[in-house]
Amino acid sequence: MRFSLRPVAISGFVSVALWISPTAAMDIEVSGYVEPEWRHFTNDGPTAEHESEFGSFAGELELAFYSQSGDHAFIIKPFGRWDAHDHERTHADLREAKYQYVNGDWEIIAGIDKVFWGVTEFQHLVDIINQTDNVESADGEQKLGQPMIRVSLAREWGTLTGFYLPYFRLRQFPDPITGRPTTGIKVRDEKAIFESDHERFNPDAALRYTHSLDVFDFGVSYFKGTARTPVLAFTAETYDGVSVVPRYDLITQAGLDVQATLGPWLLKFEGTRREQQNNWNTRATGGVEYTLYNFFDTGTDLGVVAEYMYDARGLASPQPLNDDFGLGLRWTANDTQSTAFLLGGIYDLETDSTALSLEAERRLGASFKAQLEVRIQETAGTGDTLANALIDEDMVRFRIAYYF
Repeated sequence: MRFSLRPVAISGFVSVALWISPTAAMDIEVSGYVEPEWRHFTNDGPTAEHESEFGSFAGELELAFYSQSGDHAFIIKPFGRWDAHDHERTHADLREAKYQYVNGDWEIIAGIDKVFWGVTEFQHLVDIINQTDNVESADGEQKLGQPMIRVSLAREWGTLTGFYLPYFRLRQFPDPITGRPTTGIKVRDEKAIFESDHERFNPDAALRYTHSLDVFDFGVSYFKGTARTPVLAFTAETYDGVSVVPRYDLITQAGLDVQATLGPWLLKFEGTRREQQNNWNTRATGGVEYTLYNFFDTGTDLGVVAEYMYDARGLASPQPLNDDFGLGLRWTANDTQSTAFLLGGIYDLETDSTALSLEAERRLGASFKAQLEVRIQETAGTGDTLANALIDEDMVRFRIAYYF
């Protein structure tokens, strides 16, 4: 099993917690979930070692300690998954292990935490604090816990937050021999190259300002440190297949995210301006979401999402979604079971590649939730390397989680 953070992080966190408040009365809350998962790939894998059926088991536990004054909190949230075939997907991680102190307009968080920035649906350009948990989910929504010190000041003129990030988390990739979805390329994590001489211990820093003005909610961010997305460079070394080495560059990035709420309309935008390897690049995502409330008097809501994704580097970009259009439908039943469906599609305007997805969820009683996910690489155009690699990796994923 791959462990993402050393156990000493937990013991150190608990020691600090006891030192700060050794005698204060604490309220304790325990919650979490356990879930079996089944994944089915509709096509045979590239080799006989690639299974079509994958079974796994995951769980997350949250221990929260709150002082009765409400000023102090200690939260620990470990996560783990065991996969029957993909040893890279068998992993454990501390999603959170943090001390939180609130005093009036000030908030201080120290430890391991997760932070989300952004407003758009199909990709989150400004969301750069946490590394993607690439083996847990291919859509980039799951994140690894990030060691940090975070200080926030909330006033009537907005909220200003500063981040100090002392340690970098590597991005993990599925095993190319047994794991799926697979591109058939092995990423040599152990040979990762860093532009910084401090490698994983290069200190990153970030600053973010958020505010609301009339119908607008916006955020302005600045980040300086190691890029979360690696550049993959081919190597002459082989492992019975093609291998690449991840290179993590130092970057400077400025970001802007804006959402305007106009009745049933949401107007959304995210944009970044990044310096990497002495080159400046612009990326942007923007679009609209319109919600039909009480759709045809059924008591349900239907939302339509349309977004355009742009990268000035075009096909030379190491990241997907550089000249793409996304369209989604979100249906919410508004019932006691919280039934919801999300259907989405992305069309590449340069290569004519098309990817489709379906997500559905429904609560079963008070403690269970069922989730279904379908991902299809419908077409792969000439020049779209990633789409061509995933053309036979269509997947159905089903989970039933028990919450306690």
